[in-house]
Amino acid sequence: MSGGVDSSVAAALLFKKGYDVEGVTLRLTDGDTGFIDDAKKVCEKIGIPFEVLDFRDTFKKLVEDTFVAEFKAGRTPNPCVICNKTIKFGVLFDYAMEQGADFVATGHYARIECDNGVYSLYKAESREKDQTYFLYALSQEKLSKILMPLGGFNKDYVRELAKEFDLPVWEKKDSQDICFIPDGDKNSYLKRFLDDDPGDFLDTDGTKIGRHTGIFNYTYGQRKGLGAYGEPRFVLSINPADNSIVLGKKGQEFSQCFYIDDVNEMADFGDTLSCNCKIRYSSHDLPCTVTKENHMYKVTLDSPARSVTPGQACVFYLGDRLLGGGTIVTR
Repeated sequence: MSGGVDSSVAAALLFKKGYDVEGVTLRLTDGDTGFIDDAKKVCEKIGIPFEVLDFRDTFKKLVEDTFVAEFKAGRTPNPCVICNKTIKFGVLFDYAMEQGADFVATGHYARIECDNGVYSLYKAESREKDQTYFLYALSQEKLSKILMPLGGFNKDYVRELAKEFDLPVWEKKDSQDICFIPDGDKNSYLKRFLDDDPGDFLDTDGTKIGRHTGIFNYTYGQRKGLGAYGEPRFVLSINPADNSIVLGKKGQEFSQCFYIDDVNEMADFGDTLSCNCKIRYSSHDLPCTVTKENHMYKVTLDSPARSVTPGQACVFYLGDRLLGGGTIVTR
């Protein structure tokens, strides 16, 4: 329980349905005391036990350190994907099973369905709130032991339920920031761990055309803050080996084929799969073909897409059903 509206309503709904519910809040950073207090108040209102698990060291190792390492390697990670995989449905899930829990329930907006013993994850009824993108790494075993009671609701209705249940957080605003970077200043955070190491901006033919202020200050497809070149330029590649960044002209920021690794198949892809994909959380569904090539997966989009970004998750769907996904490694 994060102390927010969604997880609070999920707990209240399950309690009212007769489940034996216990609220668990994870302390992930030193600044979590406010969230912990809110979650505790909600549990007291519902009338369920409450526990705080101090995962600060684990979170730093698995999420924050990985986040920093990815930027150092010239990639742009999604920390929520990492957290869901390693923390919420990793160490927390394992802890719950060790304590004898039957299920782990969350306030995620997604739907789990079972057909003839096979579990599948589907997009939430509310497309605006759908969070399946972050959940592609779940296994059959875990899906069978997870409850997501908000998958059929939209946020307005969930907030109405919170008010109806008289939960003390019903008016609380949604958090939009990375939890360990609450001020939203990613570059300032990274500067605590990575040195500013200026290097060269290169043209696509290798010609030096300018200087950058450190590779972690940039991401694929970026246009602003690159300097004046008489025409728009975009970041095409970030190369930590020689500390260079390649800039391309308008149109070159689009890609049609790329590769992914660390793939989880929630449904068998076969040798070739035609489906839709999302190349970042905010992207539209993009028709594509996925093929296996020498232990790698090649994704070919029907139409080129802007700013395919190494480090981001590429997630696959057949209709509303989540098929799996992996991490983009090339563009």
